[in-house]
Amino acid sequence: MKRLLLLLLPAVLFAGQPRFARLGEFDGVVDVQLHPADPWSLAERNLTLREGAWLRTGSVSRAEIELDEGSAWRLGPDSQIEISDYTLLSSGQRLTVLSLDHGVAWFTGEPLGKDSMMLVVPGAQVTFIRGARVRLEAGIAESRISVIEGIVRLSCPAAEIDLREGQSVRVEPGNRDRFVLDREFAPMDLDRWSEDRDKILAAPASMNHVSQRFGLADLDASGQWLQTDIGAVWKPRVEDGWLPFKNGHWRWYDGLGYTWVSTDTWGWAPYHFGRWTRKNDLGWVWVPSSQKTTFKPGDVYWLYGLRMAGWGPLAPAEDWNGTGTPQQYLKVNTTWAAFPQDAQVLEPSGFTGRPDDPLAISVFGVALPSPAFVP
Repeated sequence: MKRLLLLLLPAVLFAGQPRFARLGEFDGVVDVQLHPADPWSLAERNLTLREGAWLRTGSVSRAEIELDEGSAWRLGPDSQIEISDYTLLSSGQRLTVLSLDHGVAWFTGEPLGKDSMMLVVPGAQVTFIRGARVRLEAGIAESRISVIEGIVRLSCPAAEIDLREGQSVRVEPGNRDRFVLDREFAPMDLDRWSEDRDKILAAPASMNHVSQRFGLADLDASGQWLQTDIGAVWKPRVEDGWLPFKNGHWRWYDGLGYTWVSTDTWGWAPYHFGRWTRKNDLGWVWVPSSQKTTFKPGDVYWLYGLRMAGWGPLAPAEDWNGTGTPQQYLKVNTTWAAFPQDAQVLEPSGFTGRPDDPLAISVFGVALPSPAFVP
């Protein structure tokens, strides 16, 4: 499958900036492999996904991935996919290549401007030329591509044609000349689930306040937008005593650093695009970033000492370089976790070693020391 892609895409296209996708809602057992050499591990909502990541679902499971330009990639039961190419060129063009290894998947998307958007199954691939919704199936002997809405361009060894709404193609990876065009295809139960999710993600009200295009529908359902003296802010519906960057944990990513994975259902955009501040009359509110494409692992100040680390939210527009005291530093604003040597995950829940005088036993920093390289 990768060999086919290498033949089709010029080598110059592989040089680009990384992009980030969100693992959104899922049901059942979902496993993830964040880097090609990593072992499989249980997936988590709001997990950051990059190029090279693999996902697989159990026998009664399903999952949804939201991409940064607003498209959605969904898996049905017993399915496995790869984010094969997911980069941003210096020209601003986004390259998206998603591969279904086996199982069934749905994709809804539209290439914007000069973006390139491609889906791959064993024996064939489809390129999006405008907005469309498709269903992909990959079995042992054959692959099927069905167009639910729109038009896509199919390429396989036996043909290159435009597939239109209601049409379906079957190919056999082991028989390069085998090609069957069906004028209709049978619906699946999960077609309705994918369509319902498309409607939820299509036009969230939060899009009127932020420039990001993913992770916004959860904001509509979990809080409200308010106009303040610093502009539009979002206030979540949370319990008393809630604190940003407390419900979740930090996970190490090579080239990115410790990245926040929130257990709040809405915890994607507010932790990676913008900052938090506490307004006396409102409590904690999220102030969106004015920079459209700048993904942050989590804008916090760090404190670290002997086998422990702490963090708290940086203030909006604060340019903090690790020296001096951050504007929003307070003991009550700081969350702590054990920080053993070469930690891949920092988990605050259950940590009981919170210091009475943090500045006496720890120092500020813009980042934590990275784990040692593990072959």
